[in-house]
Amino acid sequence: MRVVVLTGPESSGKSRLSAELQARFGGLVVGEYVRHFIECNPRDTCLADIPQIARGQLAWEDAARAQTPTLLILDTHLLSNLLWSQTLFGECPAWIEQALLARHYDLHLLLRPEGMPWTDDGQRCQPELGER
Repeated sequence: MRVVVLTGPESSGKSRLSAELQARFGGLVVGEYVRHFIECNPRDTCLADIPQIARGQLAWEDAARAQTPTLLILDTHLLSNLLWSQTLFGECPAWIEQALLARHYDLHLLLRPEGMPWTDDGQRCQPELGER
């Protein structure tokens, strides 16, 4: 199994590229758990939510890995959780970085938002390109 991770700020094309990679190469896409979390908890996210969000992302990733697809495409992973936690709250639980470093990924693609339109989907908070 090859594992590809897409990382980048909001509205940088991660979900679109995930779908395009899957259409071209097959495999399984793991989405962003935080989107599910926000849909289930329609309030401002707080620092206390970060561990649950990270555990949820890991659970989704582990469930996909257990299916042993030839290609696993991660729309996001713990690095995004870590960066958002540090950006929004100034800190992140240490175990998240440790869990990130303990996992194997074959390819990381860092996407940038230039040239991508910002889409207001009710969950995004950085409409200005310079913020992303």
